[in-house]
Amino acid sequence: MMLAWSFSARSLDEIERLLRALGKHRYVREVDHRLHWTVDRALSDLPPFARHAESFAARRRVEPGLEIGSRDPSLWRPATIDEIVAALRAFWTPGSDAERRKEALLAALAETGLPAAKHRPFACPPESPPHPELVMLDWVLLPVDELDADRHRGALEAMEEAGEEVAPSTPVYQEGPILAAPELCDGAPGGEVEDDFLVWSDGPYSYSDYVFRGAAKAAKLSEPPVGYEDL
Repeated sequence: MMLAWSFSARSLDEIERLLRALGKHRYVREVDHRLHWTVDRALSDLPPFARHAESFAARRRVEPGLEIGSRDPSLWRPATIDEIVAALRAFWTPGSDAERRKEALLAALAETGLPAAKHRPFACPPESPPHPELVMLDWVLLPVDELDADRHRGALEAMEEAGEEVAPSTPVYQEGPILAAPELCDGAPGGEVEDDFLVWSDGPYSYSDYVFRGAAKAAKLSEPPVGYEDL
């Protein structure tokens, strides 16, 4: 079961620092960030996205049967943290450019024939995410039995103190918030999100909590994250 931690990251700068911190600490095994093709289309006026939009358009020409509204994994592409941050800034920085890109995003989504997502930004139930999610943020942490006694002492001591039962060979999976059309188009009025930024994690609570507190500190957030046991 995944639980959510709430981070006091609302501005673009705070969210950027948090995402970068979550992807480079010493417990990370893998970072998997992805963008839907509609995001590249909407941001095709920006060089980092233009070539991907052009590549996808060329693919559609040679694959007329491609189901652009399906769950085919190839409709999302791997993205670097720099591309993720650039995409969020492109939609969330107030101004005419952002409004034009939001319109382009909604137009691209309309091409899929899928019903429009209607949930309030950052309020979609996690058990029923919309399709398609447009920006996917995932991390995989080292399993407990791969933690080094010296290098990873902090989390090991936190788990020992908590006395939790752990599955030692199972990696820990973490996910960012749902980022669909409502979040990208309406989720940051004035350039700031209205609610704290949620990140989800499974695995030992004390392990995730230790890692998240370290990430918040590295990101220079004003407060530590709030998890289930803090409520």
